[in-house]
Amino acid sequence: MSTAAQATTPSSTDGALDQLNELGYYAVTRHPADVRVVLPEARTADALGLGSCHIGERFTVKDPAVLSGAVAGASTTLGIAPSTNYHTRHPTVTATIGSTMHALTEGRFAMAFGRGMAAYWQAIGLPVVTEARLRDFFGILRRLWAGEMILDHDGPAGKWPFLRHASGLPDGPPIGLVAVGPKTMELAGEIADFVVLHTFFSDEATTSSVEAVRRGAERAGRDPDSVRIWACLATVPDALSEEDQLRRGVGRLATYLQAYADVLVSANGWDPAAWERIKQSELFTDAATAGPIDASASLETLQRIGELIPAEWLDSVAKGSPQECAGTVARQYDLGTHSVIMHGASPHEIAPVVQAYRANRPTLRRAVAANPGRFA
Repeated sequence: MSTAAQATTPSSTDGALDQLNELGYYAVTRHPADVRVVLPEARTADALGLGSCHIGERFTVKDPAVLSGAVAGASTTLGIAPSTNYHTRHPTVTATIGSTMHALTEGRFAMAFGRGMAAYWQAIGLPVVTEARLRDFFGILRRLWAGEMILDHDGPAGKWPFLRHASGLPDGPPIGLVAVGPKTMELAGEIADFVVLHTFFSDEATTSSVEAVRRGAERAGRDPDSVRIWACLATVPDALSEEDQLRRGVGRLATYLQAYADVLVSANGWDPAAWERIKQSELFTDAATAGPIDASASLETLQRIGELIPAEWLDSVAKGSPQECAGTVARQYDLGTHSVIMHGASPHEIAPVVQAYRANRPTLRRAVAANPGRFA
């Protein structure tokens, strides 16, 4: 399955499945979101022995703090890592969310932050997220969790006369970055405990991203092996219906192209001319006008968009039989990552993939914890 590691069989002394801390899933990935599924998802993930639940924020009914609490209530083993943005909440509020979840889960919680879309932040009156602002904010958050009182802070992240967070805890949760471009990858190596790579990364993009994270850590004088790197792998097993497979493969990629195509095309080294042809097509522009393509496009539209997208752009998807999907998951470790999020499918849908992976589980280069931001 994996050329970088020998296969092992899971073992247990009490009949319970070994926990696969290297594997995670994303909660509530369907459109429109029915957040009630977060509870049975977590229970199924527990039963499968998955390591962690990752939560992507949407400004609809997907508040990451609320969903994190729900997962914590439904599971006693899952690590939990929501992704949010640094400037949508006051630093004290963000610190409070982190310390509350850190205490509630007894250390299984981590917080990830992303840059988001510059045009959207401008449209709603928030500043564009920059490297300097993230660097400043990460420092503030760690100082607050350390119990420090911060007076008259005036830096790239913002200006606050008084910041204090008296949690009474000895430490705070790990902090991560969700990254796409090489500069943000290097920043993750500099300031983050973990990093989540973007979905639809080619093998070359994944390898380059790992190198960028390590390069950033080395430049900052950190141990490059101290940053846990997550691959994010669109997982589309063939047991899904044709429409579901299209929505989670072609549709999801098309939606990302709506949002930040230039960064994704550049990171993968894809042909910009191919993207120009897609972007200029009436089919794509009409579909994009209706909303997120994976949520709003008809089956016929998805099929036709699939004909426009070069086949190699979807090579990174874990697709096919459970064994083929599991093989694609395991290959991510050969590319330098430590863990894999199986993105776009619920735990019960990927159960056969997890079983196939478990039957030929690779030995990791480094053992990882249930907490998505820590090593074992």
